[in-house]
Amino acid sequence: TCNSNCLNGGTCIAMNTCQCVTNVWTGPYCQTPMRILWAFDNNLDDLYNNFQGVGSNGPTYRSPGITGYGTCLYLNATSSQSVTIFTPPFLNMALTSFSLFAWVKATSFHNTANGSYSDNAIFGQCQQTVQDEYLHLTVRNQYAYLGFLFDDSSGVTLLSTNTWYHMGYVYDYSTRTQYIYVNGVLDVSGSPKGPYQGTMGNLTIGTNVLHFPNNYWDGCIDQVSYAALAKNATEVLDEATLTFSYSFENNLLDSGTLGINGTGITIGYSTSGRVNNCLSLLCNLSYVQATNLVLLGTVGQPYSFSIWIKPNTVVGGTIVHVSSKTTGLGWCLPMLGFTSSGNVGVQSWNYNSVSITGPVVTTNVWTHLAVTYGPSDGLRLYVNGAQYGSASGSYTYQAAGTPVSLLLG
Repeated sequence: TCNSNCLNGGTCIAMNTCQCVTNVWTGPYCQTPMRILWAFDNNLDDLYNNFQGVGSNGPTYRSPGITGYGTCLYLNATSSQSVTIFTPPFLNMALTSFSLFAWVKATSFHNTANGSYSDNAIFGQCQQTVQDEYLHLTVRNQYAYLGFLFDDSSGVTLLSTNTWYHMGYVYDYSTRTQYIYVNGVLDVSGSPKGPYQGTMGNLTIGTNVLHFPNNYWDGCIDQVSYAALAKNATEVLDEATLTFSYSFENNLLDSGTLGINGTGITIGYSTSGRVNNCLSLLCNLSYVQATNLVLLGTVGQPYSFSIWIKPNTVVGGTIVHVSSKTTGLGWCLPMLGFTSSGNVGVQSWNYNSVSITGPVVTTNVWTHLAVTYGPSDGLRLYVNGAQYGSASGSYTYQAAGTPVSLLLG
């Protein structure tokens, strides 16, 4: 006999036992989604079409969003614009762990230093305004804020307008700990907190119940994602900083969260890769391209990239080239390649070339190269995991100021 009230497409397979749709729903009755993603690419739907949003007062979209190829949700606080995801289905976050991430870029912030209001709402769910029954993920007085109501944590990093931030809000039910991350770095943690106990209520994006109607988000919100677990610090860092990752397993698909797939010209694949398969550049005109990279085109933005190479020749040639146009022209910079003497060459830009000359690598042997930049740490080169030579010293990367394209090869 099968007797179980399975939800969301689940199938009862035994007494009080549900088989849920794989990688979509979990829980004894398939009531908890494994993952939700609102990409906001000109619509308010989520990835699996389970939690569709409804706009209030005409929210719009702006291009580019953080992915470069898509749009972001643009909310005007003056017009009281927001999104509501009505129940059913109900997103059950009570008495459990969760992780919620969002990319945000504010046009303005409410701040009690210059006005009477403090909150800039990103995400919320409210059963009632009593302790632990009201979830609000916000920016309060320009600091990230995770609250269950009177049981909250406030970040310590002051946020600025017109700047993209990756906001990470994590709750670990097993340790009763709230974590706030900004750009993948732990901003604050607090315990014991909660647990959150809301068992009903719509979801809201860009507003919430607390301090309504003076809590609207003003600016872009993009790539809002939910996972039914407490992601650890390494996972959060990857969510925030891994722009794209190509393994070249007979395709140019991005295994990162932003889905920035590549395109290739005159390329092939080989089974003799450093790890499984590899990309094979068949001629001098071969390359792989990733386009519309928002953060790499931002002045002063830290960056890093790494690659395994097995060159046939090391005399001249570019490995990584960045430009403001997909043709490779406009503002452009060869970031990694070989000098005419066969050395590895690394380059950045601060109105003048900032460069590091590396070693000569052996042909037909796999070598791992990594390049990192940070405003205070400067430019660094790593060869097979070890830093080569000295850092360049501090400087500000003078990027194109617009999304850029990256060419491999």
